[in-house]
Amino acid sequence: MTLREQLHLPESPTGKPVIAVPLMLGPTDKLTPFAQQLQAQKPDVVEWRADYIADDFSEAVMWQQVKAGAQAALAQKDVSAMTEAKMLAEIDQAQQEFKANWPIMNQQIIKELTGSVFETIGDFPIILTYRTQAQGGRGEMSPLEYTLFMVNALKSGYHFAAVDVEYTLAAEFRDKIMAAARAVGVPVIMSYHDLNETPDVPVYLADLAATGADIVKLAVTPHDEADVERLLLATQAAQIAQPLITISMGLLGQRSRIEGYKYGSEMTFAVLDGQPVSAPGQLTISELRAAWQAK
Repeated sequence: MTLREQLHLPESPTGKPVIAVPLMLGPTDKLTPFAQQLQAQKPDVVEWRADYIADDFSEAVMWQQVKAGAQAALAQKDVSAMTEAKMLAEIDQAQQEFKANWPIMNQQIIKELTGSVFETIGDFPIILTYRTQAQGGRGEMSPLEYTLFMVNALKSGYHFAAVDVEYTLAAEFRDKIMAAARAVGVPVIMSYHDLNETPDVPVYLADLAATGADIVKLAVTPHDEADVERLLLATQAAQIAQPLITISMGLLGQRSRIEGYKYGSEMTFAVLDGQPVSAPGQLTISELRAAWQAK
């Protein structure tokens, strides 16, 4: 099954790969301008980089907001030391209640975050991604928090085109996310990002495929043109049942983003014009399409 079939996308009449654009908006950013650009530039899919917003609604952050509000209200009152001590103790008690209620609150928060993305993006398919700092993203959640976020997003009632799961996550957590994805019919992209070098590509592709994921993604860092060529040729030679997405990052690797589909990589990532990149070496959609026309 091709990647387009996995994502329920129509075949490309030109044979070009799937174009994915990252959505990297924080809690104070507006979704509407991004959605308007989508309609104008029309990529195939949107990768929701939830690591740009999810940490702002973590348990620790939400409790600090509640606690700060209670402390501010207390500071405005003229009370005795005994009364103040009693009220502070009540805040501590409230924290225990907050912790007990957090799982349900967390589910609702994630549902609302997911809903805001789907309702603004419209008909564009969405890939769910939470990229940790170790893999080149902004996410600081613990492995358990990461897993709970992904599982709750998948169970939110909104149907993702796919979910990206980091290979570096412990197998027990990966399996939980994969099980949640399978339960709602969402294909799993197993991804690994090497931010330092281009490793033994065939070995990594085989390891990623062996997880049982539906799609395999490998992004690496080249030190010279030979590294880029090695990634492309390994992609072409890969004997793997799943669709492949391979990327050589940085300026050196831009060739892989433009020509990778000729070697069997079925998706390339670009950004909407004027938007920041989500990984080194990304082109804008206009630059990518211009490069294709020039070939």
